[in-house]
Amino acid sequence: MIESPPSQSHRQPALDWLRGFAALIVVGFHYFHAGVRDGSIQGQQSPVLYHVFSYGYVGVHLFFMISGYVIMMTAQNSSVRRFIASRVSRLMPAFWVCMTLTVLIELAAPAAPFKPESWAQYAANLTMLPRVFGQNLVDGAYWSLAVEINFYFWIGVAIATGQLKRIETLLILWLGLSLVNFIRPMYTVEIVTSAQWAPLFAAGAFFFLVRQSGWTTRRRLALLGCAALACMYLWRENGQADSLEQLLALDDSPNNLVIEAILLSYFAFFYWMIRRKVPIEPSTWSDLSGRLTYPLYLIHQHAGYALFSVAVASGLVASWGMTLVTLGMIALALLVAWAVNVGVEQKLGPVLRKWIAR
Repeated sequence: MIESPPSQSHRQPALDWLRGFAALIVVGFHYFHAGVRDGSIQGQQSPVLYHVFSYGYVGVHLFFMISGYVIMMTAQNSSVRRFIASRVSRLMPAFWVCMTLTVLIELAAPAAPFKPESWAQYAANLTMLPRVFGQNLVDGAYWSLAVEINFYFWIGVAIATGQLKRIETLLILWLGLSLVNFIRPMYTVEIVTSAQWAPLFAAGAFFFLVRQSGWTTRRRLALLGCAALACMYLWRENGQADSLEQLLALDDSPNNLVIEAILLSYFAFFYWMIRRKVPIEPSTWSDLSGRLTYPLYLIHQHAGYALFSVAVASGLVASWGMTLVTLGMIALALLVAWAVNVGVEQKLGPVLRKWIAR
């Protein structure tokens, strides 16, 4: 899931560009690799693109780091009501519209690989937490919403109890719990605390604290711990390499060393960003990159798969080729994301925020 942009006064063009990059590689992962691999997209992609975008799933890890940074920034000097108003107004309007569009597109496409199961499923998904009500997700990309909301909840608890001043201690305790969960996975702990993703959220939060008030020994050690623990989880997530030859092989499966390098490059970017003396100047394109990311993430996967099925059935893929059709699908998803941002987020978001804040 993609953390929506903060308010205009908090905008950072570097994060906007990073957010847009993360969204595009996740879209590329689903369209060029995962959809074909899982049979959700009928057809063959370019072998090069199929292999390159097999690494795109690591974009979600970047989203969680961005979220840790942005939410820590948003929480400063905030009340519980203002924090809730900020989160609900930024996430809910676009989600409701994009989720509804996904359901309608799936119903309209005869050969869509995914179909809505029931109106109960649709209603449960409106809460962003359908599994609480025993329902499946409408779209596979929505799994990260529960992880994000869990992080928001605990930050909200810290604000409500006046413990935000001790946030560094709380983050370190969270990392300790994450380490215990890595050594001995515990389902309940993972669900309640999102322990697997703690190193990424905590890293983003610590990078903000360094940007805000400088380095300390504790922050240096904490960020090293975040990087090490995040790499450990990602290594296990990608699967163990059974031999040196497999570890060094660049075949159809994501290489463990490459994905670790990608993850560490995120840490390097944040380090560069907070050390940069002259901030990157905002531009129309950086602003657009930040604004379109969240609705793009919400609308692209299952709705895109349904439209791919239409393109195959109509002969469009046969005449244009899969690569050109895929680029067209990405352009269409960006256009829909723009329409949702302009027509929904920018209009309903401020109204909902004021209503909750009152």
